[in-house]
Amino acid sequence: MKDVGDLLREADPVAREGRLPPDDINRMRRGVVAAVDRESPTAVWWPTPIIVAATVAVTLVSGVLVGRWLPSQDGAIARDSGDASSAAPASPARRQLQFASPGGTRIIWVFDPDFNP
Repeated sequence: MKDVGDLLREADPVAREGRLPPDDINRMRRGVVAAVDRESPTAVWWPTPIIVAATVAVTLVSGVLVGRWLPSQDGAIARDSGDASSAAPASPARRQLQFASPGGTRIIWVFDPDFNP
């Protein structure tokens, strides 16, 4: 039985072709060497660090400003972290149905009799 590698080698059309003539090989080599010898224009390097530094600075300043302008939620978290006796009791008529689909998705249905659309 042949494996994939053998099938690919047998179907390769380049393997049945002959070698390139030496003149074509030398012409291609001269083209590559000429391209290397040509001097490429120097890249402008100085704006890149300035743009990156400005982006980082703007991000930090905007984060600090947004953090100062928004109200703190520490008090709300502290109030919610109280013991279970302070929490409102759940409605006894409220029920849940939970199951997982064959793909692994968890589905939770909540049946609330007080819900009025």
